[in-house]
Amino acid sequence: MMVQRFEPVEKEGWRLFTTQSPEFSSATVDELTKCALRVAGGEAGALLRRSRHGTTFRIRLKIEPGGDLDAFIKVIDAPRGLGALKRWIRGSKAAHIARVTDDLNLAGFTAPPILIYGSEGHGGREMVVARRAKGEGPLRILALLAGSPAHKWAMLRALGGTIARLHRAGFVHGDLTPFNIFVLRSEPPRFTFFDHERTRRTFVLGRHRRQLRNLVQLGRFAMPGVSRTDRMRVLYGYAGERNPRGRRALIRTVARLLERRIRSGGFEPVKPL
Repeated sequence: MMVQRFEPVEKEGWRLFTTQSPEFSSATVDELTKCALRVAGGEAGALLRRSRHGTTFRIRLKIEPGGDLDAFIKVIDAPRGLGALKRWIRGSKAAHIARVTDDLNLAGFTAPPILIYGSEGHGGREMVVARRAKGEGPLRILALLAGSPAHKWAMLRALGGTIARLHRAGFVHGDLTPFNIFVLRSEPPRFTFFDHERTRRTFVLGRHRRQLRNLVQLGRFAMPGVSRTDRMRVLYGYAGERNPRGRRALIRTVARLLERRIRSGGFEPVKPL
């Protein structure tokens, strides 16, 4: 997969970078840009999720020669206090998301392509527009597989194996929750990871701790139809791909951390996007 190319655009007080993919005409990109700016101004978009640092919306546009463009728009809040210092040191979050998305796709993983990213000139907000991933969220897939335990178990183990390969490649997802994973029903199942505001390619120092934290992030959510045993299947898939010889020790460590997390805060509910 080639690195995406972007064109800088100044509009309505925003400095944006818009996709130069041959898949989209300039008219489509211009219409998408206008829609994204309307969303940022509170005039359009279906609200999907409000997080601690931003808001995610969903839009659909008609594109030529036919069909819809289905996209997610995340408007990242302006930083305050220590957050402003971090952004000054680390740089733009939106630009980081675009870079990590390219890195993931080039490494053989799947992350939805970024169509627009950029920042507001004076307000300090940022924006990322990404194409909606193919597939469905895990809640819908698990509901579809409710009458087929073998397929459900295979999907959970495959998810663990994919996360293990992600970690082996040096990536740690910044917010590995069911919100940020889509599943494509195939043989074997394929997974798309998105929301890469805090995803990093990490240094060796501290990498293991961050990887374990990823598994705890994913396991702390209460999902209908997902039992304690099902969570263990994800861990078995992870350990079998990552460290077959030390599988039992790895599973015990993650299970202990997850139990501690659940005792301190309980399971968190999750709703499908």
